[in-house]
Amino acid sequence: MSSTITLRWRNRRTAVRVDEIVYVESYNRHLSVYTVSGKTEIVGKLGDFMRLLPENEFLSIHKSFTVNMKFITGINECGAVISDGTVLPVSVRKRKAAVEKFDGYCLERGEEKCLF
Repeated sequence: MSSTITLRWRNRRTAVRVDEIVYVESYNRHLSVYTVSGKTEIVGKLGDFMRLLPENEFLSIHKSFTVNMKFITGINECGAVISDGTVLPVSVRKRKAAVEKFDGYCLERGEEKCLF
């Protein structure tokens, strides 16, 4: 059974399964949580939100982006490509660590994803 996180925005609460979170984007103390079924906006800091996520499944690729590695199809010079074709930026500072962690994630699961 997958764990869930309850997201609050104004007077609305939304329960989100952690394994359905594709990526999280941060901007001006707001977070956009992109899931397989849509997007939810909340107020908060990316670092605080990341502490709620399993470290071995999520990858910090930029100061404004954290992505679920199961949705990454590859990492190239343009960024991290996710399953819907979206390309998310990977910062120069985090690139080496991101590639190494993603490569380890793929090897653990016996998956052949693209690192180019």
